[in-house]
Amino acid sequence: MKYIASLFLGVVLFSCNNTATQESSTEAASLSNAKISFETPSHDFGTITEGDQVSHAFKFTNTGTDPLQITAVNVSCGCTVASKPIGMVGVGQSDEIVINFNSTGKPGVNKKTVSVLSNAQNPSEILSFTATVNKAEGDTEPENL
Repeated sequence: MKYIASLFLGVVLFSCNNTATQESSTEAASLSNAKISFETPSHDFGTITEGDQVSHAFKFTNTGTDPLQITAVNVSCGCTVASKPIGMVGVGQSDEIVINFNSTGKPGVNKKTVSVLSNAQNPSEILSFTATVNKAEGDTEPENL
């Protein structure tokens, strides 16, 4: 019985310690004075033809007083790929997040978003882009021969 009580006490103490560590990590992240400022958080590719692959660089500057770390860049669609800077972005330095959009199978008006997560005071930023995709010429039903 003492063994079970000791085991239970150990589990309780471990979970309390683990919670405190998570809270400390959250507090440390919120104490960062990094700030990400995008030149333009949206982009319009205009009218493109289905099958075109287009890209755009969203430029930003760390306008805070601590180094900036981009932790993740998440896209809203499998037709989009985004790259993030490797390493820290120093105070006053600029960098970019490059997105590539593949319009294959995406005729019509496309509105997509890219979520940027970082250690900044503004830890989640949303970038967006639009593209009007015209169906490719010759993209019709196959003829019966």
